[in-house]
Amino acid sequence: MKLKFFIIALAALSFFTACNSSNQDTEIVIVDTFTFEGPLYEGSNPSQLVFPVDLNKILGDKFHEGMKVTDATLSSASISAVDSGNLSGITSMVLSVASDNPELKMLSLGVVNPVKPNSNSAEIKPSTEANAGEYFREKQYYIVLDVGLNKDIEESFSLKGEIKFKLKHN
Repeated sequence: MKLKFFIIALAALSFFTACNSSNQDTEIVIVDTFTFEGPLYEGSNPSQLVFPVDLNKILGDKFHEGMKVTDATLSSASISAVDSGNLSGITSMVLSVASDNPELKMLSLGVVNPVKPNSNSAEIKPSTEANAGEYFREKQYYIVLDVGLNKDIEESFSLKGEIKFKLKHN
């Protein structure tokens, strides 16, 4: 009888442990504006956005104490001109994530090269190898958009980004 109880208890414990440790998927969408302050020069010109990591706010009802993000991959990213402008003069874009932690190097999430001339928006091609999970375990992270310009420009401009991440968390 004791052996039966022990086996049932062990099976129940294994079941609950397996249910607790399974990864869940959540897609988050970040919509924000990257501002590029002129004068800007031919070649690489970065702009960054800062995001505090608050898993309770990010995951909502799926949040529980002690959880962590294990994987974060870029699902898609669309970059568009603000105020009905176009992407004239932009030849390429690289979307990256960075952190204040010196052990975490900037990670390229995706790229578009070339940008179609005179288009109003561009779709970033996500990297199949980039995993930004570690950045979601920091206090904050930075999304960096680096645009390549084909010439110097004096004016400032802004680009709207809609960035989707697929998060795996326990």
